[in-house]
Amino acid sequence: MNNTMYHLFFRRLTGSMRRYFPVILVVAAISSCQKTGFSYNNIVDNNQNTDYILTDTLTVRVKTIQQDSVPTSSQNILLAGKRADPIFGTSTIQSFFQIAQPATIDIPANGSKYDSMVLIMHPNGYVAGDSTVPQQLQVYRVTSNIVIPPTYYYLYNNSNFSTESTPIGSYSGIIRPKTDKIVTIPMSDQLGNQLFTMLRDKSPDITANNTFIEFFKGLNVRGGPGSQAVTGFAATDTGLVMRLYYHINEAITTVKYVDFKMQASNLQFNQVIVDRTGTPLAALTGNVRELPSENTNNIAYTQTLTGSAIRLDIPYIKNLVYLGQFFKVMKVYMTLKPVTGTYDINDRLPPRMVLSEVNKLNQVTDTLAYGQLTVDKLYDKNTNYTFDITNYVIKEQTVSDLNSRGLLLSPSATDGRTSLDRLVIGDQKNLQNQLKIQLYYLLYK
Repeated sequence: MNNTMYHLFFRRLTGSMRRYFPVILVVAAISSCQKTGFSYNNIVDNNQNTDYILTDTLTVRVKTIQQDSVPTSSQNILLAGKRADPIFGTSTIQSFFQIAQPATIDIPANGSKYDSMVLIMHPNGYVAGDSTVPQQLQVYRVTSNIVIPPTYYYLYNNSNFSTESTPIGSYSGIIRPKTDKIVTIPMSDQLGNQLFTMLRDKSPDITANNTFIEFFKGLNVRGGPGSQAVTGFAATDTGLVMRLYYHINEAITTVKYVDFKMQASNLQFNQVIVDRTGTPLAALTGNVRELPSENTNNIAYTQTLTGSAIRLDIPYIKNLVYLGQFFKVMKVYMTLKPVTGTYDINDRLPPRMVLSEVNKLNQVTDTLAYGQLTVDKLYDKNTNYTFDITNYVIKEQTVSDLNSRGLLLSPSATDGRTSLDRLVIGDQKNLQNQLKIQLYYLLYK
């Protein structure tokens, strides 16, 4: 046996072996190999020379990597605010979006008057941080065209567009994301009056969409200086509206309004800036794009919005062939455990994690498996995610080194791109929260 196979120790599953043996052979019937005393087709092993074996010591190399960018457009969620996390750093999030010209209306020149203008936002129930203290939100006018760059399909967490230096709207107050239906931000009366006059006079800059976008390129919502949480809001044409109120003096004064609704969901995105100073990930900056788990106390970290992810490699898969000529992988499971103390009611665990195949540049080439969160509510010792990676291991046994793939662990796109959900796991040397891999195989001796 090749010396490298000392990485693979195994134990036989005895006792109940004979009870499960016929089932195992049925699964193995797809093999065309036959030996005297044993037949895959006839399910006979007169000499009992076939073993069903479990090995749980396959080496897995784990590291935290920094991704160049993460798509955040077309998610229909606006995130704004600041969150200080002792593990992942301080995240400052702001959102950019376009608003559409309003429907054509007739406002009489005499007897009509501007009243006020507000930005109406609808909390979607998500918050990261302390929501019990007043939150500050500010609105800025965008001064450059919000566009997707050529050859790209999305806007990303590091995309940016210029804005005016002075906010045109400000809010301070407690936001209860689970119960509050609306957050209303007072907007600049100077801008409101200008828009009202343009509407009343039917200015070309506001009556045609192509010219309106040139005149009013969009809005930017961000947390104020005292922000202590990141709050989520609906980013749809009905959930994100700049509303202008005015009245008409007739026999009875009539209060009316005009809505400037969000448009082009593919151009609405969330920008994320993270400061990791003083955290375990402080070294993951600049030209440093990866941190092996042995350099971070046998721990690895993933948080999609801030660009961190976990890469896992199983370097000795190809050496499995040295176990014997008649060898067949049956099932392979990988179990990952969140590190105790890194999650609670405020720092929730992602409900679902994804394993994707990645090349040497950490570029995703295929989605491999999903792992649902299993929570140990009694002792919190067996909370974990489990993945079936059988097909991956079988494929990697024969693929060339050039086409070999690693595994990327991250929250599902639905959760990871719309929240600060994060996960901290142990590697194989982390005895309290140990990564485990279980390989079941048939071996004919």
